[in-house]
Amino acid sequence: MMWRRIVKARGSYFLLIPSFALAGLFLYYPALSGIYHAFTRWQAVGASRFVGLANFAEMATDLFIRHGVVNQAILFLTDLLKAMIFPFTVAALIYHLRSERERYWLRTAFVLPIITPTMVLVLMWYFIYDPNLGLLNQTLDAVGLEGAKRPWLGDPGVALGSIIAMGFPWVTGLSFLIFLAGFNDLPKDVLDSASLDGATPLSRLWRVEMPMLIPQFRLVTVLTLIASLQDFGRILVMTSGGPGFATYVPGLWMYEQTFQVSRFGYASAIGLALFVTILLGSLLIFRLLRSDMES
Repeated sequence: MMWRRIVKARGSYFLLIPSFALAGLFLYYPALSGIYHAFTRWQAVGASRFVGLANFAEMATDLFIRHGVVNQAILFLTDLLKAMIFPFTVAALIYHLRSERERYWLRTAFVLPIITPTMVLVLMWYFIYDPNLGLLNQTLDAVGLEGAKRPWLGDPGVALGSIIAMGFPWVTGLSFLIFLAGFNDLPKDVLDSASLDGATPLSRLWRVEMPMLIPQFRLVTVLTLIASLQDFGRILVMTSGGPGFATYVPGLWMYEQTFQVSRFGYASAIGLALFVTILLGSLLIFRLLRSDMES
Protein backbone atom coordinates (compact mmCIF):
# COMPACT_ATOMS: atom_id res chain seq x y z
CA MET A 1 0.00 0.00 0.00
CA MET A 2 2.74 2.45 0.92
CA TRP A 3 4.72 1.71 -2.23
CA ARG A 4 1.62 2.25 -4.35
CA ARG A 5 1.19 5.69 -2.84
CA ILE A 6 4.84 6.49 -3.49
CA VAL A 7 4.59 5.37 -7.12
CA LYS A 8 1.39 7.35 -7.54
CA ALA A 9 3.02 10.49 -6.17
CA ARG A 10 6.38 9.91 -7.87
CA GLY A 11 6.18 13.29 -9.59
CA SER A 12 6.06 15.10 -6.26
CA TYR A 13 8.94 13.06 -4.88
CA PHE A 14 10.95 13.81 -8.00
CA LEU A 15 10.49 17.55 -7.46
CA LEU A 16 11.74 17.16 -3.87
CA ILE A 17 15.05 15.60 -4.97
CA PRO A 18 16.88 18.96 -5.48
CA SER A 19 15.85 20.15 -2.01
CA PHE A 20 17.02 16.94 -0.35
CA ALA A 21 20.24 16.96 -2.37
CA LEU A 22 21.10 20.52 -1.36
CA ALA A 23 20.20 19.86 2.28
CA GLY A 24 22.38 16.76 2.30
CA LEU A 25 25.28 18.57 0.66
CA PHE A 26 25.26 21.76 2.72
CA LEU A 27 23.68 20.67 6.02
CA TYR A 28 24.03 16.96 6.78
CA TYR A 29 27.37 16.24 5.13
CA PRO A 30 29.26 19.04 6.96
CA ALA A 31 27.69 17.96 10.26
CA LEU A 32 28.62 14.31 9.78
CA SER A 33 32.07 15.33 8.55
CA GLY A 34 32.55 17.40 11.71
CA ILE A 35 31.64 14.45 13.91
CA TYR A 36 34.13 12.22 12.14
CA HIS A 37 36.94 14.79 12.13
CA ALA A 38 36.48 15.39 15.86
CA PHE A 39 38.41 12.14 16.28
CA THR A 40 41.20 13.08 13.86
CA ARG A 41 44.30 15.23 13.69
CA TRP A 42 43.41 17.46 10.75
CA GLN A 43 45.53 20.45 9.75
CA ALA A 44 45.29 22.84 6.83
CA VAL A 45 47.60 20.66 4.74
CA GLY A 46 47.83 16.91 4.47
CA ALA A 47 45.30 14.19 5.11
CA SER A 48 43.48 13.79 8.39
CA ARG A 49 44.76 11.11 10.79
CA PHE A 50 42.53 9.24 13.23
CA VAL A 51 43.62 9.86 16.84
CA GLY A 52 40.64 8.55 18.81
CA LEU A 53 39.86 10.58 21.92
CA ALA A 54 43.12 12.55 21.89
CA ASN A 55 41.36 15.83 21.01
CA PHE A 56 38.94 15.42 23.91
CA ALA A 57 41.80 14.57 26.28
CA GLU A 58 43.50 17.80 25.20
CA MET A 59 40.29 19.72 25.87
CA ALA A 60 40.33 18.49 29.47
CA THR A 61 43.68 20.22 30.07
CA ASP A 62 43.12 23.26 27.84
CA LEU A 63 43.10 26.44 29.97
CA PHE A 64 41.03 28.28 27.37
CA ILE A 65 38.37 25.57 27.58
CA ARG A 66 38.43 25.53 31.40
CA HIS A 67 37.97 29.27 31.70
CA GLY A 68 35.58 29.27 28.77
CA VAL A 69 33.26 26.72 30.37
CA VAL A 70 32.96 28.83 33.52
CA ASN A 71 32.31 31.99 31.51
CA GLN A 72 29.82 30.13 29.33
CA ALA A 73 27.89 28.89 32.35
CA ILE A 74 27.69 32.44 33.72
CA LEU A 75 26.57 33.81 30.36
CA PHE A 76 23.93 31.12 29.95
CA LEU A 77 22.44 31.69 33.40
CA THR A 78 22.34 35.45 32.92
CA ASP A 79 21.01 35.11 29.36
CA LEU A 80 18.30 32.83 30.70
CA LEU A 81 17.30 35.29 33.42
CA LYS A 82 17.18 38.11 30.87
CA ALA A 83 15.15 36.00 28.43
CA MET A 84 12.70 34.95 31.15
CA ILE A 85 12.09 37.85 33.52
CA PHE A 86 11.96 40.94 31.33
CA PRO A 87 10.14 39.63 28.21
CA PHE A 88 7.65 37.76 30.42
CA THR A 89 6.96 40.84 32.54
CA VAL A 90 6.39 43.05 29.50
CA ALA A 91 4.20 40.41 27.83
CA ALA A 92 2.09 40.07 31.00
CA LEU A 93 1.64 43.83 31.34
CA ILE A 94 0.64 44.27 27.69
CA TYR A 95 -1.72 41.28 27.78
CA HIS A 96 -3.60 42.69 30.79
CA LEU A 97 -4.08 46.13 29.25
CA ARG A 98 -7.75 46.87 28.64
CA SER A 99 -7.24 48.99 25.55
CA GLU A 100 -6.79 46.94 22.38
CA ARG A 101 -5.23 49.98 20.69
CA GLU A 102 -2.58 50.33 23.42
CA ARG A 103 -1.83 46.62 23.26
CA TYR A 104 -1.31 46.85 19.50
CA TRP A 105 1.07 49.82 19.57
CA LEU A 106 3.09 48.56 22.54
CA ARG A 107 3.38 45.11 21.00
CA THR A 108 4.61 46.69 17.77
CA ALA A 109 7.11 48.87 19.63
CA PHE A 110 8.72 45.88 21.36
CA VAL A 111 8.80 43.76 18.19
CA LEU A 112 10.30 46.37 15.85
CA PRO A 113 13.88 46.02 17.18
CA ILE A 114 13.92 42.48 15.76
CA ILE A 115 14.52 43.94 12.29
CA THR A 116 17.78 45.55 13.45
CA PRO A 117 20.77 43.35 12.52
CA THR A 118 22.41 41.85 15.59
CA MET A 119 25.86 43.11 14.61
CA VAL A 120 24.56 46.68 14.50
CA LEU A 121 23.48 46.37 18.13
CA VAL A 122 26.82 44.82 19.09
CA LEU A 123 28.74 47.68 17.47
CA MET A 124 26.46 50.20 19.15
CA TRP A 125 27.33 48.75 22.56
CA TYR A 126 30.99 48.65 21.60
CA PHE A 127 30.92 52.42 21.16
CA ILE A 128 28.89 52.87 24.35
CA TYR A 129 31.69 51.13 26.27
CA ASP A 130 34.48 53.10 24.59
CA PRO A 131 36.67 54.34 27.48
CA ASN A 132 37.34 57.76 25.94
CA LEU A 133 34.32 58.81 23.91
CA GLY A 134 31.76 56.21 24.95
CA LEU A 135 28.31 57.25 26.16
CA LEU A 136 28.66 55.41 29.47
CA ASN A 137 31.83 57.15 30.65
CA GLN A 138 30.65 60.47 29.25
CA THR A 139 27.42 60.13 31.26
CA LEU A 140 29.36 59.31 34.43
CA ASP A 141 31.46 62.40 33.82
CA ALA A 142 28.35 64.54 33.36
CA VAL A 143 26.78 63.45 36.67
CA GLY A 144 29.98 63.81 38.68
CA LEU A 145 30.85 60.13 39.01
CA GLU A 146 34.29 60.27 37.43
CA GLY A 147 35.55 57.69 39.92
CA ALA A 148 33.17 55.09 38.49
CA LYS A 149 34.62 55.33 35.00
CA ARG A 150 36.22 52.14 33.73
CA PRO A 151 37.78 50.69 30.59
CA TRP A 152 34.66 48.52 30.49
CA LEU A 153 35.97 46.02 27.96
CA GLY A 154 39.62 46.19 29.04
CA ASP A 155 39.26 45.57 32.78
CA PRO A 156 39.23 41.83 33.65
CA GLY A 157 37.01 42.55 36.64
CA VAL A 158 34.16 44.10 34.65
CA ALA A 159 34.60 42.85 31.05
CA LEU A 160 32.30 39.83 31.43
CA GLY A 161 29.73 41.94 33.28
CA SER A 162 29.84 44.45 30.44
CA ILE A 163 29.08 41.66 27.97
CA ILE A 164 26.18 40.53 30.16
CA ALA A 165 24.75 44.07 30.38
CA MET A 166 24.52 44.42 26.61
CA GLY A 167 21.01 44.76 25.26
CA PHE A 168 19.51 46.58 28.22
CA PRO A 169 16.53 46.53 28.99
CA TRP A 170 16.77 42.93 27.70
CA VAL A 171 13.27 42.61 26.24
CA THR A 172 14.25 40.29 23.40
CA GLY A 173 11.66 40.22 20.66
CA LEU A 174 11.47 36.46 20.19
CA SER A 175 11.00 35.63 23.88
CA PHE A 176 8.47 38.45 24.17
CA LEU A 177 6.45 37.08 21.25
CA ILE A 178 6.55 33.54 22.65
CA PHE A 179 5.21 34.65 26.03
CA LEU A 180 2.63 36.98 24.50
CA ALA A 181 1.38 34.20 22.23
CA GLY A 182 1.11 31.96 25.28
CA PHE A 183 -0.94 34.57 27.13
CA ASN A 184 -3.24 35.03 24.14
CA ASP A 185 -3.81 31.27 24.01
CA LEU A 186 -4.87 30.94 27.65
CA PRO A 187 -8.42 29.53 28.03
CA LYS A 188 -10.78 32.37 28.92
CA ASP A 189 -13.11 30.17 30.96
CA VAL A 190 -10.31 29.19 33.36
CA LEU A 191 -9.28 32.82 33.84
CA ASP A 192 -12.90 33.89 34.37
CA SER A 193 -13.38 31.12 36.93
CA ALA A 194 -10.30 32.28 38.84
CA SER A 195 -11.61 35.84 38.89
CA LEU A 196 -15.03 34.70 40.10
CA ASP A 197 -13.33 32.77 42.90
CA GLY A 198 -11.82 36.04 44.12
CA ALA A 199 -8.27 35.65 42.81
CA THR A 200 -6.32 38.90 42.73
CA PRO A 201 -4.42 39.78 39.52
CA LEU A 202 -1.09 38.74 41.09
CA SER A 203 -2.41 35.47 42.52
CA ARG A 204 -4.08 34.66 39.20
CA LEU A 205 -0.80 35.33 37.41
CA TRP A 206 1.20 33.17 39.84
CA ARG A 207 -1.23 30.30 40.45
CA VAL A 208 -3.19 30.09 37.19
CA GLU A 209 -1.48 31.75 34.25
CA MET A 210 2.19 30.90 34.88
CA PRO A 211 1.57 27.13 35.35
CA MET A 212 -0.25 27.09 32.00
CA LEU A 213 2.70 28.87 30.37
CA ILE A 214 5.18 26.09 31.21
CA PRO A 215 5.50 25.13 27.50
CA GLN A 216 6.52 28.71 26.70
CA PHE A 217 9.05 28.78 29.55
CA ARG A 218 10.45 25.48 28.30
CA LEU A 219 10.76 26.70 24.71
CA VAL A 220 12.48 29.93 25.77
CA THR A 221 14.91 27.95 27.97
CA VAL A 222 15.87 25.62 25.11
CA LEU A 223 16.27 28.47 22.62
CA THR A 224 18.37 30.42 25.12
CA LEU A 225 20.61 27.39 25.70
CA ILE A 226 21.16 26.99 21.97
CA ALA A 227 21.73 30.69 21.33
CA SER A 228 24.04 31.15 24.32
CA LEU A 229 26.32 28.23 23.48
CA GLN A 230 26.46 29.04 19.78
CA ASP A 231 26.89 32.80 20.09
CA PHE A 232 30.48 34.00 20.23
CA GLY A 233 30.12 36.84 17.71
CA ARG A 234 29.43 39.51 20.32
CA ILE A 235 32.54 38.48 22.30
CA LEU A 236 34.67 38.29 19.15
CA VAL A 237 33.75 41.87 18.25
CA MET A 238 33.75 43.33 21.77
CA THR A 239 36.79 41.76 23.46
CA SER A 240 38.17 38.88 21.33
CA GLY A 241 37.98 36.83 24.52
CA GLY A 242 40.17 39.16 26.58
CA PRO A 243 41.51 40.64 28.60
CA GLY A 244 43.30 37.39 29.39
CA PHE A 245 40.73 34.65 29.84
CA ALA A 246 38.08 37.04 31.17
CA THR A 247 35.51 36.63 28.38
CA TYR A 248 36.61 33.49 26.54
CA VAL A 249 33.93 30.93 25.66
CA PRO A 250 34.38 27.53 23.98
CA GLY A 251 32.71 28.70 20.77
CA LEU A 252 35.23 31.51 20.35
CA TRP A 253 38.14 29.14 20.99
CA MET A 254 36.69 26.78 18.37
CA TYR A 255 36.55 29.67 15.88
CA GLU A 256 40.16 30.68 16.57
CA GLN A 257 41.41 27.10 16.32
CA THR A 258 39.73 26.86 12.93
CA PHE A 259 40.60 30.16 11.25
CA GLN A 260 43.77 31.28 13.03
CA VAL A 261 45.80 28.10 13.56
CA SER A 262 43.97 25.72 11.17
CA ARG A 263 43.49 22.96 13.75
CA PHE A 264 40.32 21.67 12.14
CA GLY A 265 40.26 18.36 14.01
CA TYR A 266 40.51 19.99 17.43
CA ALA A 267 37.93 22.62 16.47
CA SER A 268 35.59 19.83 15.34
CA ALA A 269 36.00 18.17 18.75
CA ILE A 270 35.01 21.42 20.49
CA GLY A 271 32.02 21.72 18.17
CA LEU A 272 30.97 18.14 18.91
CA ALA A 273 31.23 18.80 22.65
CA LEU A 274 28.99 21.86 22.26
CA PHE A 275 26.51 19.84 20.21
CA VAL A 276 26.32 17.10 22.84
CA THR A 277 25.92 19.70 25.59
CA ILE A 278 23.03 21.35 23.74
CA LEU A 279 21.40 17.99 23.01
CA LEU A 280 21.63 16.67 26.58
CA GLY A 281 20.66 20.04 28.03
CA SER A 282 17.58 20.24 25.79
CA LEU A 283 16.50 16.72 26.73
CA LEU A 284 16.94 17.55 30.42
CA ILE A 285 14.91 20.74 30.05
CA PHE A 286 12.08 18.91 28.29
CA ARG A 287 12.09 16.31 31.04
CA LEU A 288 12.09 18.76 33.96
CA LEU A 289 9.79 21.48 32.64
CA ARG A 290 6.52 19.65 32.19
CA SER A 291 3.12 21.06 33.06
CA ASP A 292 0.42 19.08 34.81
CA MET A 293 -1.56 18.95 31.56
CA GLU A 294 1.34 17.21 29.81
CA SER A 295 2.13 14.61 32.49
